[in-house]
Amino acid sequence: MNISAKPELIGIAGSFASGKDTIAHALEADYGFTHVSTGDMVREAAMRERGSIERPVLFEVADEHRHRDGAGVFVVHALEKPRPLVVTGIRSLGEAKALKAAGGTLLFIDAPAQVRYERMKARHRDAETELTLEQFEANEAKEWHSGETDADFNLRDIKAMADVVMHNVVPLAEFITEAESRLNLAA
Repeated sequence: MNISAKPELIGIAGSFASGKDTIAHALEADYGFTHVSTGDMVREAAMRERGSIERPVLFEVADEHRHRDGAGVFVVHALEKPRPLVVTGIRSLGEAKALKAAGGTLLFIDAPAQVRYERMKARHRDAETELTLEQFEANEAKEWHSGETDADFNLRDIKAMADVVMHNVVPLAEFITEAESRLNLAA
């Protein structure tokens, strides 16, 4: 899909370690976007509520908040920040719908599992580096479609409703340039 106007609100969803925050950081640096990570919001809640930011705990805490406080709760809070705004880590249909209802453009990023697994291992975040590729893929399967409500993890249907879908399989500079172009940001 072509984006006709320069967006002031962009949501980035995608598979684990696909490059969501990488694009967001480029939008911050190159175009002055404010970046809000729903993943950071979930990590803060998990640390406060459970004292842990291990992936299974993050999944549980996010799921609890979305079911209790509203399917789009994390994006709704992110929308309070100034624009231009990029929101990363969209994981539920409720979050994607909240972004779209606010006039946002939704970008979905994916990459091959082996590539994303190596990226995850290289960033050395908590105990995720101890996972095997098979465990990594099993954990991720839970986020692709965990249920039928708007509060459930549902990357599958978020990808289907995205304005732009990208596969991060090219060198970093090329990937960023392509994203900026596909989002109608490049001059």
